[in-house]
Amino acid sequence: MYLYDQEYGLGWKSPLVFVLVKVFLISTLFLGFTVTPLSAQLIPKTDSLKALLQEAQGDQRIEVLWKLSDQTRRSNIDSAIIYVREALQNAKLHTREYLQAESHRKLGRLLSIKGENPEGLQHLLAAERIYKQLEESERVAVTLENIGALYRRQSDYPNALEYYYNALELRERLAEQVDLINTLKNIGVINERLGQKKKAISFYKRALSISMENDDASETAINAVQLGNIYASTGETDQALKFMNTALEASQRLPGEHASATILLDISDLHKNMKSYQQALTANQEALSLAKGISDKSLQALAMKNIAVIHAEQGDLSNANTYLIQTLDLFRKSGRLEEVVKIQIQIARNYLEQGELTQSLTLASKALETAEKMQSFELSRQVLETLIEAYRRKGEFKKALSAQEQMMVVQDSILNQAKARQITEMQTRYETKKKEQEITLLQKEKEQQAFLRNAFFAGLVLIVIIGVLVYNRQRMKINKNRAELENKRLKERQLEQDLEFKNKQLTTYTLHLVQKNETMKELKNKINAICQKDNGDVNRSLQKLRNMVDYSFSLDEDWEQFRLYFEEVHTDFFDALKEQYPDLTPNELRLSALAKLNLSIKETATIMGITPDSVKTARYRLRKKLDIETEENLTEFMMEIEKREIEKQS
Repeated sequence: MYLYDQEYGLGWKSPLVFVLVKVFLISTLFLGFTVTPLSAQLIPKTDSLKALLQEAQGDQRIEVLWKLSDQTRRSNIDSAIIYVREALQNAKLHTREYLQAESHRKLGRLLSIKGENPEGLQHLLAAERIYKQLEESERVAVTLENIGALYRRQSDYPNALEYYYNALELRERLAEQVDLINTLKNIGVINERLGQKKKAISFYKRALSISMENDDASETAINAVQLGNIYASTGETDQALKFMNTALEASQRLPGEHASATILLDISDLHKNMKSYQQALTANQEALSLAKGISDKSLQALAMKNIAVIHAEQGDLSNANTYLIQTLDLFRKSGRLEEVVKIQIQIARNYLEQGELTQSLTLASKALETAEKMQSFELSRQVLETLIEAYRRKGEFKKALSAQEQMMVVQDSILNQAKARQITEMQTRYETKKKEQEITLLQKEKEQQAFLRNAFFAGLVLIVIIGVLVYNRQRMKINKNRAELENKRLKERQLEQDLEFKNKQLTTYTLHLVQKNETMKELKNKINAICQKDNGDVNRSLQKLRNMVDYSFSLDEDWEQFRLYFEEVHTDFFDALKEQYPDLTPNELRLSALAKLNLSIKETATIMGITPDSVKTARYRLRKKLDIETEENLTEFMMEIEKREIEKQS
């Protein structure tokens, strides 16, 4: 597929490439595929920011450092890293937690782009931790995706998938549709790479549904092509065509013809795989017409190469060579040396099949000379295969044997490169894992220290509280005792007063009683004296009076009665390339990454499940867009981009 990197499989199936494809499609709108030189874009802004930095203080200085980092990271990643490190130091100095978190995140992302994954992971995890404490869910999601990208670049897909799923959970909770689309596509890509194509399709479809609901033509085209590619890989051509046509319809709503032409080439491939050659030719002719309309020689070359392949598959090698020769001329004019060699190889093979051995050997020899000059082992191997067969058919067995020996040396070189690359990848994974374990252990130690510190302070607080309680209780007890003693004294005094009063009352009463009784006794005596006189009536009256006196003695009796008692706890190589070449498709970005790893076409084809021819086609397109000089190696070019990015940020 032409929206899919044929050599390195880096295209619509690459996580970062989804965003880059969107940028590419939008660039059709605003730039018409004309890119302003990077230096012309950056120098004025960078100079003005540096001037502003000299006067900026506090939070403003941190933000200016961020902007400088963003401006320089695509041309000098080392400079960008230095700016962010300074921003992080300033944020720590001013104890700004949010600014610390964002500086950690930016630094971790840049370090992971540079390939310093262990340190990059350390900063990203620090950012995630601070953002969680601040309850900044949206920034947590961004950081989780950065960590997922870090693991993805190391092909550690299980870990990458775990972080992407965590980001998806947050995105769904926050209902951020645009960011949700990208997260869904990232998860789809990882599942596809893990061979879980049904899961990948479900995520791609969900992303497509959201983009169609939002009437986003560029995202609709991207997601539809993604689905078309994955259905094509499973052999479900009808479904693949359905989604490719959806993508084509969406691309026609965008300004410019580049996207439509590219999708038409994909549709042509699908028809070709179905042996529907006439429909494939029709789609290619339409793509060729659009490419000519926008003067895009790369697309013209791809369309003509496609037409040549279709003729070749139908056995019409003469017509195939006619188109290949035209394609060869376009590649030469554009300086795409690698693609020139690939076309030469194909023409030489066609000559070989036609029995035109001399022409095949002549063209293959030229191709080998160029491949060796480029130091491309894979191209050299392909040319040598053609030479060996041509010499064998011509009967020049000595030359065939010499070419065979030469090819064995080339194959050994390819194998050594692959082993070196595998060792490097394994070492990087080991270091990242080791660093992650160290970070986890350090975090646990910090948590334990924090727990002990908190427990110590809690113990101190508890002791103080207990001391205060004991003191208060003792004071209350003393006060209570004092109150009780005072009450007791008051009661004793009251009792004394009562006793004294009763004594006085008793004395008074006794005196009164004595006086009364004496009076009554005297009265009785007088009555008795009168009674001695004999007078009956008087005696009876006196007797009654005496009885009343006696009764009064018996009635004189006085009866008296006496609330009281206490808390704890990586953008990228792709970004750099996208900044410098914004019209790169996702496929081409993926190709760039794998080119940096120096993978062979065969290895790339095996990894991505596509044909070597498809891989070759994509590499041509990438060289065309990167405008690489004929003497430059694609891998070295990618390494130089990263080196410039690092120097720019330092």
